Amino acid sequence: MMMSEENLNTSKEKHSAGDVEGTLRDMRKSVDALIQWANELRENRHSSYGREMSLVHTKLQEAKMWVGKCLEQTGNELPKEFQDKAE
Repeated sequence: MMMSEENLNTSKEKHSAGDVEGTLRDMRKSVDALIQWANELRENRHSSYGREMSLVHTKLQEAKMWVGKCLEQTGNELPKEFQDKAE
């Protein structure tokens, strides 16, 4: 889980320097690391918290999406190959 902590610290440094885009990108990386960790915990069939960890996993995915929407507001768009826009 060290990766998430490193991303968090880097993100805080960039935020202090006024790099909003870098901060948001690092935040998405940190959330993604947490998603992966939650997925590992969710797959542990011997746990008594499987349903709850599934909810954690889903909410973290939502958080990553919302940080992406914040990035979009700063003028950064998702690469064309990943965009799902109605025509």
